[in-house]
Amino acid sequence: MYGPLGENLVIQSSILQFTVWIILLLMMYEFQTVNKSLDLVVAPSESAKDLEGNSEVQTTTRPSLSTLIKIVGLKLAKNPNAYACILGLTWALISNRWDLKMPSIVQGSVLIMSRAGSGVAMFCMGLFMALQPKIIDCGASLTAFGMLLRFVVAPATMAVGSFMVGLRGDVLCIAIIQAALPQAIASFVFAKEYELHTSVLSTAVIFGTIVSIPVLISYYAVLDVLNT
Repeated sequence: MYGPLGENLVIQSSILQFTVWIILLLMMYEFQTVNKSLDLVVAPSESAKDLEGNSEVQTTTRPSLSTLIKIVGLKLAKNPNAYACILGLTWALISNRWDLKMPSIVQGSVLIMSRAGSGVAMFCMGLFMALQPKIIDCGASLTAFGMLLRFVVAPATMAVGSFMVGLRGDVLCIAIIQAALPQAIASFVFAKEYELHTSVLSTAVIFGTIVSIPVLISYYAVLDVLNT
């Protein structure tokens, strides 16, 4: 729609998102999961028993914050999503600076994995929805509310924020269009991994992708008229 300018801006914003936001998001998810899964250390009190000796008072202690941080750090170190983009960006900078070339066998393997990732995620999401009792498992009202947030509230918020920081012209239009894009497949993958509203995310990805086609065309037409 907007040529090389739009392509470069979207790529740069995506890299910033994967190097900062995704890492923070995974950290919060892992912290929440570890905090729930850690068993409490039970220390029975022998002095507090009834006359028959059947019951006893138990005291519980939660793990310290340093223990949680250590466990979360180890889990993030095992998750390639936490550092894959940083490694790729580092390699891109080094190869561009010293004109290095990645071996063809490594490059081919990376391309195969990248192309297969989206397909496998779509297959898993379709399989998940097929196993549900209803096509729209989260309900029509929640689906409509999610579409409203995705395609109306998000672009409006982006437009207000971008205008306040001084964005004008094509850059403002690109920001609004990007905010109106549907949910990525990765959102369902994370929801399934951490068991967070998978029915809502699967419905949002499928129906959001269908709805986004006329919505994006409408936004582009309106912004093109307003920008001229």
